[in-house]
Amino acid sequence: MVDTAVGFVLGAIVGAIATAAGSYLLYWKRERDATRRLRRAFLEELQAYEYVDEFVADGSYERVTERVEEPVIYESAAADLGLLTEAEIGRLVAFYSAIYWLEGLEDPEDKKDRIEGVVENRRAALEALER
Repeated sequence: MVDTAVGFVLGAIVGAIATAAGSYLLYWKRERDATRRLRRAFLEELQAYEYVDEFVADGSYERVTERVEEPVIYESAAADLGLLTEAEIGRLVAFYSAIYWLEGLEDPEDKKDRIEGVVENRRAALEALER
């Protein structure tokens, strides 16, 4: 009788541990997949901003301020930034803050250095996400 009770208790403990481990592994895989998809989406959006680099290289600062597009991924996935590393988050926020700063900017010729910083921020964000 005691052996049966011990068997039931051990079976319940082993079953609970196996269930918890399986649930954790499933959760971990989903988080990893979500992080990978988020990184990929940000990489695609950052690569789409390559035209900003070209405008700055040509010295077309006025065109940069007129043609910069609203970020789509950043606005829709901002709540999920916590899935990324601190370095990635910092670089993304720096770039997108610079993009928002460009919108409607007046006298861009006077702010060349800061506009060129947008290009540097984009490259830094790309490097952080590609690691």
